Amino acid sequence: MRPGPAPDAAGVHTRRLGRVAARALAALAVVALALAAAGARAAPGAGAAPPTAGAEPDVNRLGVDVLVYGSEPEAIAAAVAAAEEGARTLLVTPDDRLGGLFVLGELNVLDLKTQPHDFQLGLFDRWWRLVGRGEAFDVPAAEEAFERLLADAGVRVVRSAREVRPVVAAPGVVTGVTFEAGDDRAFAVSAAHVIDGSGDADLAAAAGAAFDVGWSAYGVQQRMADTLVLRVAGVDWQALVAGVRARGRDYAVAKDRVVWGHFGGVPAAYRPGQPGMRLRGLNVGLQADGTVLINALLLYGIDPLDADSLAEGRERGLAEGPRIVAYLAEHVPGFGNAVFAGGAERLYVRESRHLRARCTLTADDVFDNRVTPQDVAAGGYPLDAQSMTPHDTGFVWGVPEMYGGRLCMLVPAGGPSGLWVVGRSAGFDPVAFSSARVVPFGMAMAEAAGVAAARAARAGLSPQQAALDAGTVAAVRERLAERGAYLPDVRPRRAAGPVEHDHYAAFRTLVARGLATAGYANDPGLSAPVTTLSFAYLLSNVASRFHLRPELGQAIVDAAVAAAAPDAPLTPDVAAAVMREAACLLTACPDGAGWGALHASGLAWREEPPVGNLDRGQAYALAAALARAAVP
Repeated sequence: MRPGPAPDAAGVHTRRLGRVAARALAALAVVALALAAAGARAAPGAGAAPPTAGAEPDVNRLGVDVLVYGSEPEAIAAAVAAAEEGARTLLVTPDDRLGGLFVLGELNVLDLKTQPHDFQLGLFDRWWRLVGRGEAFDVPAAEEAFERLLADAGVRVVRSAREVRPVVAAPGVVTGVTFEAGDDRAFAVSAAHVIDGSGDADLAAAAGAAFDVGWSAYGVQQRMADTLVLRVAGVDWQALVAGVRARGRDYAVAKDRVVWGHFGGVPAAYRPGQPGMRLRGLNVGLQADGTVLINALLLYGIDPLDADSLAEGRERGLAEGPRIVAYLAEHVPGFGNAVFAGGAERLYVRESRHLRARCTLTADDVFDNRVTPQDVAAGGYPLDAQSMTPHDTGFVWGVPEMYGGRLCMLVPAGGPSGLWVVGRSAGFDPVAFSSARVVPFGMAMAEAAGVAAARAARAGLSPQQAALDAGTVAAVRERLAERGAYLPDVRPRRAAGPVEHDHYAAFRTLVARGLATAGYANDPGLSAPVTTLSFAYLLSNVASRFHLRPELGQAIVDAAVAAAAPDAPLTPDVAAAVMREAACLLTACPDGAGWGALHASGLAWREEPPVGNLDRGQAYALAAALARAAVP
């Protein structure tokens, strides 16, 4: 269910959640009594319940210090941290089960950074130990562990909430939420701090926070594909592991409870029975009941912010499931007797909104391995983007050593105040997001937000003030260290990739918009040959992602094809002709033709053309010059 708009907004459609868990009704009475009592004890300015004189008699009015919205792992981490730091904390979710992607999405294989040491400590590590501290976990055990953390911290939980709306007071301050729960009981909860941990940042968007969706900020209407995790029974796990190990690591990797890899190209060769989907390499995680969960089915063309589109995508995945399992039974060891046993209750949505935050984690931050004294979490997962269209297989832009996450990435740049956003919709640019999207990093950032919110509520500070105040950030960092979180040490680090190469800076300009890749080896192949057509496509993408003029891309490609055979090596003369055409379309025509005119216009790095054909680094240098002409 998506939250409705703020009460002072109009014309926005809201949806109801049809199912209400029976346990939620019993919990509501406890919540109401406990919070009402706590509100009577609250210090001024600490989220005390507002006066009820003149209020609607059928509305339950409560007050807390910190209200968290959502059931995702990041929401739970924020709520647990806030409560453990002494804040009266309420978690409100439209779901009847807690755990989000890990429980409802059944994504049971973890994306971890454990070398050269564990980055995932603090609350994530506490949860991880409860589920066995392996690379895969049992979904019921994960749900139980989340419940235990919330109960031990004393977080009050309202499940199956309906019609959740932010309360936005003038001038643009989120002061709580309203919702219905139980037998149509209405609640109005005031809070000093509200944390949106819903994954898609639905509450923050309804409150007026600004976002980009997918790659829209770079002029591209695309995002990572979604997945339905499939449940399969009848797999002979020991035979699967033995078969994988016999074939070697180039085939796949097998551990005690998880197997992953390309499986000799078997999944990629699958031909689906429906359009708009395909298989990628398999991530297979073993469950305690002997079934396995498979993350492999990519679904395209879904609107992640539309419930009907998500439901239709899930149905398409369920319909394809039996066909996929039959195919795997023929080609993958251990799957001979496999039977399709259903799919996750919810799709694995990899990417939707990106918050326009007070500060943004950028591709440059990640490639530079940037760590600052303001960081509250450490990241280091590869810049690994899943497929975005049926025609690409995904991208690995590079692998950082370590970078830091700051609190200012979790608060909206232009308001509203009173609000934090944790999880995958926080302030990460699309390239940096491919690393920062993983749940362990998200939970570390969320734990920091919970600690900061509790402290700021006591001090009467807003999220924006807390995130930008050096003293508050230092105190939060100190408290996180006491809680066992891992904080990156502040020191210079070598940037990722071939920093000594003459055209490394050009590579960095382009990779920041996803137009170059360095892979897991951090090698962009800057000495590799380049064809005329690949150069034309590169400039076409520069037109889209830097100049925001996608309609001009085809004209650039046409000019290249007119100048030389598409698969011909890129010569200086052809490069100069295509660059001139692109510059005339996007900026200003150079004063004359040829390489010298390009140099005079600032579009070539040297006055004399290179000897022989251009390599990738030289092509990048030309494209980056055209890109920089669009950046203020």
